Amino acid sequence: MYIRENKTKNKKTGETYIKHQLVESVRVNGKPSQRLIMNLGRLDLPRLQWKKLAHAIEHQLTGQVSLLDENDKHFEDMALILVSNNELSNKIRMTKEKMDDSQTDDIKYLPIDPGSVFTEKTRSIGPELVCHNTWELLAFDQILKDSGFTKNQRGIAKALIFGRLISPGSERHTIEWYRKRSALSEIPGHEVNRFDKNVFYETSDKLYENKDRLEVALYKKQQSLFPGDAHTVFLYDLTNTYMEGNCLGNKLAKRGHCKSKRTDCPLITLSMIARNDGTPVASHIYKGNQSEPETLTDVLDRLDSMFGYDSPQLPLEKPTLVMDRGIATHDNVARMESRGYPYVVITREDHTDEYLAEFEKARETFTYIDKKKRKLSAYGDENNVYVKKIEMEGSKTCRVLCFSEGKARKETAIAGKKETRFVTEIEGLSQFIQKGRIKNIDKINTRLGKKLERHKTIAERYVITLVKNEAGQAQRIEITRKNKESNPCSGCYIIDSTHKELDEVETWKLYMTLSHIEKSFRSMKDKLGIRPVYHQNDQRTSAHLFITVLAYHILSAIENRLSKQGDTRQWSTLRDVLSTHTRNTVAMRDKDGNTHHYRTTGKPEDVHYDIYKKLGIKDPTITTVSIF
Repeated sequence: MYIRENKTKNKKTGETYIKHQLVESVRVNGKPSQRLIMNLGRLDLPRLQWKKLAHAIEHQLTGQVSLLDENDKHFEDMALILVSNNELSNKIRMTKEKMDDSQTDDIKYLPIDPGSVFTEKTRSIGPELVCHNTWELLAFDQILKDSGFTKNQRGIAKALIFGRLISPGSERHTIEWYRKRSALSEIPGHEVNRFDKNVFYETSDKLYENKDRLEVALYKKQQSLFPGDAHTVFLYDLTNTYMEGNCLGNKLAKRGHCKSKRTDCPLITLSMIARNDGTPVASHIYKGNQSEPETLTDVLDRLDSMFGYDSPQLPLEKPTLVMDRGIATHDNVARMESRGYPYVVITREDHTDEYLAEFEKARETFTYIDKKKRKLSAYGDENNVYVKKIEMEGSKTCRVLCFSEGKARKETAIAGKKETRFVTEIEGLSQFIQKGRIKNIDKINTRLGKKLERHKTIAERYVITLVKNEAGQAQRIEITRKNKESNPCSGCYIIDSTHKELDEVETWKLYMTLSHIEKSFRSMKDKLGIRPVYHQNDQRTSAHLFITVLAYHILSAIENRLSKQGDTRQWSTLRDVLSTHTRNTVAMRDKDGNTHHYRTTGKPEDVHYDIYKKLGIKDPTITTVSIF
């Protein structure tokens, strides 16, 4: 068998169309002739590689073991795609002996040797069907097409994004998953003609180059599918992730405070704006040592340009911004007010001491938050929250005083650990002095000073005294706590808001939506393989992070649709459940020695069918049959 190229010309337009076919040489009435085996469409493949592809297709059709080298194994995957998706594949019949076609069409039941039945080429199809369904719902393919992506690039982009959802890892890992473990290539309309890693990397670069265009289009699509509340609310936060290698040529890789506790690695920072249900809106990538407050000006500028909030001709109502104290400095709060952005924040400036009297009577005088779903804390009791609204005379803002019993327990536990560590270090130094291992007063003071500086906040609660004998020699260190009572402000915090029309409970609930973007970051890190980053240049690093953001668009849409039907399972659970739904080739031998190959999708189990029914999913794959 070999591949030939056919060219046809449109007489009206003069345009030339090219298609490729797999043919074989036969003799008819003693004369050589070519017989068509299958149409291949248009191949984006160098002519020198046609022979290897034809060899792989022939062995795919005949069920024989391919003799291709390890470096050419990707031709087997291409062959599987072409055979599975070709509309003629159901009609292909190749036999070891000549058989009459009319006889084979009449066969309904065949005597099969049960001992010859086996399965091969098992590929995952369940998670792929769910992702494919959401991909079509978000019109992802059309969005990419409008951004200038070719059909092959759209197929590769789909593989990159789905790979991050189904089998998280690096781009190299995604290629291996796509070729060897996934049936994504067998879903009609999904065609990838080239498998080398450079094409995948080039497509990931192009995705990042079109980042703003893609994010605006996806946000508008999500907004039409899942309309938000009456007031537009945007959550804003930052996170960082660590990178492997030195990254010497990467301008984004910087040392800083790692939220993953990997202080031995350079970092990169991802900022994201999301709706109050966690749906992504826009993202940006910064250096690993980026100061969080400094990013707000850039965020406001991007919001103005993306959605036209700065247009004088068509003034739009600006969204409410919700962010934590890491970003909400005094200057940033003033900046949001000057640019007309309403906000709900906890500022960096701690004003709890001003309302100490109110906090002391919180349980008796504050409004109790009545939660429908109660969760027990690690201590076995409920996390009760109490709130009170404070009107600010002569101000456009208001404050909501909040007291959380769970937060109080957490802060007390953290403070207790810090105090225990501090006391242990001081007592350890005192034992060294008593045993005579350190006698020099200057050295003792130096060590003591370092410990006091390292635990500066805790040290302020204690009186530290170096006891000396009559000769002026150090004997021990005495440590005494100034106040036996715990911090009176534990569990207390204050929310500042421009929404004076909301009551204290509504304001508190609005601020607590910030947990959705924190959940988004956890999902990206734990479920979507955003870390670690192996790329050594800033362009590929940014592309890697952006693919994860695109994958989260699909993840959030899946969970959003299921939650509306009362299914609160997270994607990690759905992915595990669906992984048992696979596509296989079932092979068996009949009495004449012919081997029948059925490439088919397994019947969904009840747990699979439940998910498919809720999402309205139908299996678009086809069953292919071949007899050899």
